[in-house]
Amino acid sequence: MKNIQHYLFALILSLAVMAFLQLMPEWHDSLAFNSDTALSEGWPLVGAHFIHLNWSHALFNFAALVVIVVVWRQFFTTRWLINALLLSAVTTSLLLLLLPWEIEFVGLSAVLHGLLMYCVVKYAKQNRWVLILGLAIIGKVVAELLGWRPTHFIGEYVAYIHAAGLLSSLVLLKLERRRVSDAVPEPLKNTDSER
Repeated sequence: MKNIQHYLFALILSLAVMAFLQLMPEWHDSLAFNSDTALSEGWPLVGAHFIHLNWSHALFNFAALVVIVVVWRQFFTTRWLINALLLSAVTTSLLLLLLPWEIEFVGLSAVLHGLLMYCVVKYAKQNRWVLILGLAIIGKVVAELLGWRPTHFIGEYVAYIHAAGLLSSLVLLKLERRRVSDAVPEPLKNTDSER
């Protein structure tokens, strides 16, 4: 029961927020990512990942999130799952801003790529065979970048969005379990304690 408490609240909260946002289509235009305006508006850097084109798109991503989190629940606490979702979303958006094209998107798939690769790398420490899954994910994204386009893809830059999400796993691996106080340089910590 303790493991359920570690991740279940964050999972339910995340799904509830995404379902609520899906029920508010009047907000979608202001939350959708457009690389020309996302940085100045701010909200799309995160919000675009949590709204979807339609309910079938949303339910598919909701199901994928549930599977990832339940299968690899040992890597998530409530705080870390929420942090991982937000960090992956922001990292993906910032990486997409570096591209020379105008990119527009909504949906959680990039964040799902980041979370899945994060879990694969973490689990590989216990079982090296899972690296086959990691190679398959990388192979899928490379194939997309080389022009393979499943029929359900909408938009010409989906491969770049998935690749940016995949790269966000590096940030998750680097920042997991860190506290905000860890980011404060040591001399500042000593100065504050001397007062």
